[in-house]
Amino acid sequence: MKNLFLLLTTVLVLGTPSVNAQNDAAEPTKMEEVMESHDRVMDKMPIVSKLISKLQTKANASYEKTKYENAIADLKNANKSMMIWMENFGKRFTADEMFKGKKLSAQKKKWLLEEEKKVALLDEEIDLSIAQAKTTLGIE
Repeated sequence: MKNLFLLLTTVLVLGTPSVNAQNDAAEPTKMEEVMESHDRVMDKMPIVSKLISKLQTKANASYEKTKYENAIADLKNANKSMMIWMENFGKRFTADEMFKGKKLSAQKKKWLLEEEKKVALLDEEIDLSIAQAKTTLGIE
C-alpha cells in the first residue's frame, strides 16, 4: 500500500509520469510506453465514476435493478483491477525507474514486458465495462 501511495503521490507531484531524463531520445523507452498506457487508463477513471453514479440512480428508480447492479459491479471490478495493477507495479519498480529513466536490471526488463501486457488487458477490461454500462443506460 505504501508503494501505491508513493506511485500516486509521484504522479500528482511530477505530473505526466512519462516526462523523464530520457525525453531527448527519439523513441520512447518501454517504461515510458507502459506509463503512457497507465495514463490512458487513468484518464478513463472519471468516466467510470460518472457511469457508476448514473447506474446507481437508475437502479434506485427501477424495478429492474439487477441489470444496473451488474453493470455497476463490472465497473467497480475494473476499477479494482486498476488499483491492484498500480499497487503491484509499484512493488516491482522504483520511482526512479518509473519516472527518471533509471536503468532496469534484466529481471525488471522481463517484468516490464509482463506489465505491458497486463496494462493492455486492463485497458480492454475498462473499455468493455464502460461500453456495457453505456449500453445498459442506453447512451452512445
